[in-house]
Amino acid sequence: MRVTQRLMVNRVLSDLNNQTERLLTLQEQLSTGLKVNAPSDNPLAARRAVNIRASIGANEQYVTNISIAGPQLAESASSIQTVLNVLQRAQELALQGANGTNSQTQLNQIAIEVNQLLESTVAEGNHQTNGRYVFGGTRTTNAPFVVTRDANNSITAVTYQGNDESIQIAIGDGTTVGVNETGNNAFESSQDIFKLLVDIRDNLRAGDQTSLQNQRLAELPVARNQLLVSMAKIGSIQNRLEQVSGDTDNAIQQLRSALSDNIDGDYAETVVNLNAQSNAYQAALNAAARVIQPSLLNFLQ
Repeated sequence: MRVTQRLMVNRVLSDLNNQTERLLTLQEQLSTGLKVNAPSDNPLAARRAVNIRASIGANEQYVTNISIAGPQLAESASSIQTVLNVLQRAQELALQGANGTNSQTQLNQIAIEVNQLLESTVAEGNHQTNGRYVFGGTRTTNAPFVVTRDANNSITAVTYQGNDESIQIAIGDGTTVGVNETGNNAFESSQDIFKLLVDIRDNLRAGDQTSLQNQRLAELPVARNQLLVSMAKIGSIQNRLEQVSGDTDNAIQQLRSALSDNIDGDYAETVVNLNAQSNAYQAALNAAARVIQPSLLNFLQ
């Protein structure tokens, strides 16, 4: 093959261009801290990085879902605990009212306190978190419990207008969990707690101590057990979410470590390679200056 001056020039320029590209690549790696800045740098590593980032994003969303559900579960448990305390006080008042030594005036005074316990229980049943009712099932925008009052503004009945559907959240790939306790299940399943308190109040007002002794005092433990079952259900969900959240956080850290192994550059190694490439580039320039004559005039001189 005949080697011409033009061929030599083209070859030198091509070599210099390759040296420049390698130099720019190392400079970019040093500035970004990444050894893979474009798919062309390492297609396999770039593909792995895309998959790992997708997994990190999905797991971070699962953690977010769990953090959103946490307050609702905590508020639900707090409301149920409050109603448990209400029932404990209602039992004390029912026992006091069932005592045959009380006058009707005293029974009326006890009934006043029971009526306030009823009002408090309705308020807890309509408890809200972040503007949403926690005991309405999936109907979270309207109060789940609606009261009927008499001419004296006393509650005579409480109607549940929520539903029995569970609010499901994703906590893993193909895994969901219900994160709410419905008002119907917590307050009205085995024993209608609102009706129980209404009956205790009305028995006291009527001086019906027999009903207090034979019925109401027997119904109160059933109501408490009903609430305890709901409390246990909420607690088990909280424990599960806490465990899953911790496991997911660990998975995210492992994925981030794998992502770093795939695309992060070694600073010291990159500096060494950059210095070596800079020297090679300078050597290429010097060689090019010797091989390529700048002009015909210099050749004639």
